[in-house]
Order: sequence, then structure tokens, then C-alpha cells
Amino acid sequence: MSDSEPTIAQVVPAVPTFAVDDGFSYAIPEDMSVSVGSIVRVPLGGRRVRGYVTGLRIGGTSGLKPLIRVSSKTPVFDERFLESLRGLAVHYVAPLAVVLGKAAPPNLPGSPRSKQLPKVPHLGASPLPELSSRVADHTHARARFLLGRKPWDEPAAGLAAPVLSAGRSVALVMPTVAETNEMAGRLAGLIPGRVLHAYSAQDARSVTATWSRATKHGGHLLVGTREIAFWPIADLGLAIIVGEGRKGMKDKSSPTFHAREVLRRRAAVERFGLALFGSAPSTETVAAGIPVVRRHGTRSWPLVEVVDRNEEPPAGGFLGTPTMAAIRAVHERGGRTFVFTHRRGYAPAFRCAICRLVRVCQTCDARADRSPECSRCGADLGPCRQCGGAGFEPLGAGVERIAEALGRVLPVGEVGSGAPVWVGTERDLPGVSGTDLSVVVDADGLIHAPNYRAGEDALRTLARVAETVGSGAGRRCMIQTGLPNDPVIGALRHGDPLKYLQETVAERALTRLPPVGEVLVIELDRAGSADADIRTVAVESAEVFGPAERRGRVRWLVQGSDLGRVRIGLRRLVQSWRDSGIRVRVDVDPLEL
Repeated sequence: MSDSEPTIAQVVPAVPTFAVDDGFSYAIPEDMSVSVGSIVRVPLGGRRVRGYVTGLRIGGTSGLKPLIRVSSKTPVFDERFLESLRGLAVHYVAPLAVVLGKAAPPNLPGSPRSKQLPKVPHLGASPLPELSSRVADHTHARARFLLGRKPWDEPAAGLAAPVLSAGRSVALVMPTVAETNEMAGRLAGLIPGRVLHAYSAQDARSVTATWSRATKHGGHLLVGTREIAFWPIADLGLAIIVGEGRKGMKDKSSPTFHAREVLRRRAAVERFGLALFGSAPSTETVAAGIPVVRRHGTRSWPLVEVVDRNEEPPAGGFLGTPTMAAIRAVHERGGRTFVFTHRRGYAPAFRCAICRLVRVCQTCDARADRSPECSRCGADLGPCRQCGGAGFEPLGAGVERIAEALGRVLPVGEVGSGAPVWVGTERDLPGVSGTDLSVVVDADGLIHAPNYRAGEDALRTLARVAETVGSGAGRRCMIQTGLPNDPVIGALRHGDPLKYLQETVAERALTRLPPVGEVLVIELDRAGSADADIRTVAVESAEVFGPAERRGRVRWLVQGSDLGRVRIGLRRLVQSWRDSGIRVRVDVDPLEL
């Protein structure tokens, strides 16, 4: 760019609307230095707003308003990262300004001084040596999935060490704040002076300080929750995701970004390495053909014993006779038991007392209770849709109900208490390890929930329950089920998720459900003419299901092999709905339908 000619900055104002996606042209004052990614202050409609510079060009500035000031000297993206962000905005039907804001810290970034980083200690062999060495040499490497069980601190450190030694950075994404804090603490002990830590519950000042150091100076290992997937980390060589298929990796509010997909798309454009850790990959990972490397020989989790509830009386308790005997035996020898249920409270789901099928509404597929009518759509539930049976029994129970029943015979407490028997749900799993016995009260409520992902989600969750068991003879996980021949139970028994997940991907190909097909869910607080608008956008390239009422909102499901054109058309529609005061949520790649 010539210094003698006036220059123009293309700026996207930080306003959450599709109307500013293309940005506006502003004159750059002669005494002002800007670059792509600079945060600036610009005039817009009588206001002064923050904006992001997305382009620079030479041209006449007559009639253009000038930039007011550069708010920070530190750019929040470069041209290559901007390419990734534009693609993510289209995929998630999100205003570009919203996506650009994800790359920026909550406060204006600073410019921390460089400091001498300590030498990376020798940590043994990398669990994925080819990936580590290629990334350290700035050579593109194919993504890998490391299949095994927790703890993941040593494999993460071993994989990251060669990359850090080469002066490059590593990002490690965890599903929850509790797991992020634990991992950061463990890694700080293994690689002193190199670990940075950021998570969603931190205050804005702390997040901004960590963002500034991670994006200004390379050679750090940044550990954080899903938000760091958008950070422009300095010389990012490798991203590691632990538990990539878990729900904590995806935003619930629109835009529904998924950390795995953000990093996969970024890695393809920005050419950094990607490693996925877990006891069971997602079907997205399997369908993408990402190679799987086993960490622990043939089994991905400890021994699982299946307890067939069909051998118990239909009106038996929450825990079968062999299960109660095992819990008592562990207690008598001073051990600890963890009892897992998939829900809190008292209200269970129900299943047919004859064929054990989970009771769901035949109209909307909502999970049903003992009532004769569906609580979601009001339809008559009728008898069991598989065998015609009219009797239904509780399917498992919540934490409080199980704790109450067990507490009559054994000391019971919450996870982390001193009680010998803990009762908890999925949110308690990060705090459980080294148990003598882990018990799943009833696997069927998870496996056969009315959701197309129920099987793979159940496999992933139940494998995590099995992971809580410590090593040693006699330690095991007991899983109670009324369907012992179910493929998910078979996978748990054999300690190997791959065959089941490969078969699941093949089944999804027949129904065009993700990851083989694509699905969008659109929710509005009122419909208006939205049904006709959606069908016009989706014509010939997708099927539209709906509208349907759900929790006070109107809902549509759009399904097809490639929804690229639908996404483009929806951007205009979403903006028109929001301009008219309608609240809109677009769930891209939904985890539940």
C-alpha cells in the first residue's frame, strides 16, 4: 500500500445484525495506523460504536467519514483467521459481527511484555508421535483421535511438549469449568511456567489478561473451556479437545457454536494440528474418517458387569439383588461405591412392564410419564406402541429418591462427601475417581430416550461412569438394564465403542440425519408468516417439518443432504424476524431434536 495515497478501511460495526455483514468504508486519517483485525471506533447512525477492520484498500476518501480512533493496537484476527470466521458465520447462520466478537476478549486487549519461558521438561514419548513431530516442524498433519480413559494430563503433556519446545502454542479445550481447573493444575505441575488458564466463569479482566498473553506470545499451553476455540492464539501449532462429543462443547443459545467444529474448520484453513481425546468418539468424528489410535490396548474403559433386570420381579426396587449384594460387600471392606442415575429429583420416566420399551408420545416423541396424556402436545398416549401393554413401571429414579431408599440401609452422601456411598448424575462425574464399585441404576432411560443421538450419548456417558472405577482386582462397574442384548450394552461389555458407532453412522445415512445429513432447528416465539417463508427458502434442497408447539415456542426442523443454500436464505429471514420483534433461535447441527 502506497504511503502517498489515501487509504480506506472496511469496518464491520460490532452490532449483532446481518445488515452490517459487508461492513462500511471509512477514511483512515494520515496519523493513524490500522491493520486487518484492529478494533476501532467509528461513527454509525449518529452513534460511536466499536468496529472490526476486515479490509484495507487504496482509494479516494471523498464523502467517507473518518475512523475516530484505534481502540487497541493488538489485532484480534489476521486475514487467514478472518477467512475461518466468515465461514463459521455462514455455517451457524450468525451475523459476522457476533463471530468476530468471539475472537476478541471482553475488554480491550493489552500488550504484555515478552518474558523468558522455562525450558520444557522431558516428559517421555508422545502418544501421537507423528502428529507432535510434524506440528513442531510446521508441517501440516492429519487429525487423530486418541481412544482411552482418563486421566488425560500426561498424554496431553506428552503430545504438547515437542510443540512447545519448538516455540509454538497449544490450546487444550475441556467440556466443563471443573475439568478445566483440574487439568490446568495438573499440567502446570508437569510443564511449569508454560500453562495459561481461562474458563467461562472467570471475570473479564482475568480473561482479557490471559487472552492478551496467549495471542501475543507463542510457546504457551492454553487450557480453557469452549470459548478459547475462537481465540487467535500466537503461532498455534496444535489444538487438543478432550471429550469432543460431550454437550458442554456446544453453545445452547444461538449461534450454537460447537468447539469441535470451530477448531476443525480453523485447522483446515489455518493449517494447525488437531487431536481429539476420549473414551468414545462422536459419530461426526467417525464419519469424518479421523484415524483412531488406542491408548490402552483393547479396552477403552474398565470391566463392566451387566445386571439383567428381567431376572428380577417387575415390582422390584431400584437396585437389583446382585447389585445390592455388591454394594454391601464393598461397604463391609471399607470401600467406596458411586451410584449413577441420569436425572435429579423424584420424577422418573416410565417403560412398558411387559416389553420394557420406554414410553413416549406417538405424536411428538416426547418422553411420557404415567399420565394418559402427553405433557408436551396433549395427545392421548394410549397403550405401549410395541406390544400393546397397558401397564407401565418407573424407569430408574432421581438422585434424591435413590439416596432416600439407599440411606435406610447404608450411609449415603453427595459426591465429595465422606460417606461410603455416593449418589450422583452426569454433572458429578468429574469429581468421581478411584471407586471400588460404580453402579448405573438403569441404563435404558439413557439408551432409549426419544432422541436420535440417544444411543451414542448413552455410550459416552456410561463409559465415563465406568472410568470412575479404580484399578485393581474386584473393582468394576455394574450396569442394570432390561435389554441386555442392546448394541450399546454390547459395546460397553466389550469395552470398544467403534463397531457400534460405525454401524450408527451407516444407519444415519439411510435417514439423512447428522453426521451424514444436515439438520437445522428454527424456533420463534410467534409464527406469523414464517412457515411459508421457511418453505420458500428450503424449496428443492431440503425437507421442512413443522410448525410444532414446544415449550411456548413454534418450531421447525429443516433436513437435507446439504443445507448451504438454506443457510444463506435464512440470514435474510432471521434478520427480518428480529427486526419485527420476534425472538429467534437457530440451532445448527442440533444435539437433540
